[in-house]
Amino acid sequence: MKNYNIFSDFEKQKKLKEIEDESNRLKKPKYWILKKMGIPKSTYYDWIKSGSKSKSKAPKVVWNKTPDNIEKLIIKYRDDSSLMISERSPLGIASRLEESNILISESGIYNILKRNNRNRKFKDYKKIFIIYPKSDRFLKVVCIDDIALTNKKPRELSVFNAIDEYSGVCLKSLFVGHRINRYDVIKLLEEIKKKYKRLPEIVRLDNAKAHISLIVRKYCDDNNIKLQFIDKGTPQQNWPVESFNAVIEKDLIYTSFWRGWSDFSDKQEIIDEYIDYYNSIKPLKSDYLRRTPNEIATGITSALTQRRLKIRLIRKHRGQVAAKKEIDKYLINNQLIFTTCNLSEMCVN
Repeated sequence: MKNYNIFSDFEKQKKLKEIEDESNRLKKPKYWILKKMGIPKSTYYDWIKSGSKSKSKAPKVVWNKTPDNIEKLIIKYRDDSSLMISERSPLGIASRLEESNILISESGIYNILKRNNRNRKFKDYKKIFIIYPKSDRFLKVVCIDDIALTNKKPRELSVFNAIDEYSGVCLKSLFVGHRINRYDVIKLLEEIKKKYKRLPEIVRLDNAKAHISLIVRKYCDDNNIKLQFIDKGTPQQNWPVESFNAVIEKDLIYTSFWRGWSDFSDKQEIIDEYIDYYNSIKPLKSDYLRRTPNEIATGITSALTQRRLKIRLIRKHRGQVAAKKEIDKYLINNQLIFTTCNLSEMCVN
């Protein structure tokens, strides 16, 4: 028997008309038609009584409803522009009502404001900005930004990074013992030219004073580099370097590298070693194949990445046990011994 309780109003009207037409066509009583169609008589007469309209699930009487005079008072406080925003918040309104011996919770006031479309009155909406289309080749768009390590004057410490948008490769990372200036921007671009034998077509950067200086603009004009400044307050437009900044802060800066050191002579070497690891070994989480930045830039996947993707496909099509056997076979053939082996990490990382 079908569940006729889930029928829409239109389906009920259609079914009533079908019962009426079938009764007239066969010249049979309606109870006979209902039995043939498997519709209970109580359901049929309930449809007739309600006019084929679904019953409201709301209770007829709400015993805990806030009185109308208190609701009007809450809305009055909410719309009162002479009050501060904190006083017009649910917590502020609850405090004002308590002074009048009216006890109501903050969540109760919020529900009243939401029911009357007053809950989002002071919500700050973020600025609408453009996300640029992702670069389609290596060294077309390079994003640069710095990480401030300390603000101790006169010697400030920063790490100045340049990231290729297409591949995620860290092109260069400079350890700077002062506030970033216009000459550091030019030095960063010269280091990229020295390493890759050419300069990027577009450099995306924020509106810092060092970035908008006339010397930087002249250098970029002389070398046919287009400067692409992001909107103020929207670091999302410069997402490749912001993502890298978060990674290097987590992996390197906020670890033993940055705690308690006073000698700055070898810090650039440590950063260079980390960049080599980041570009050639660490897989990118944003890449669906979890390739390294160098693999994306060159289009050549390593043997380890190919083996990992093969195990991933085996796990998908043949199951967890088959993937585990393939991992064990690979470890035995290559004479590799691991104390622990996490299948999920082998298939994902």
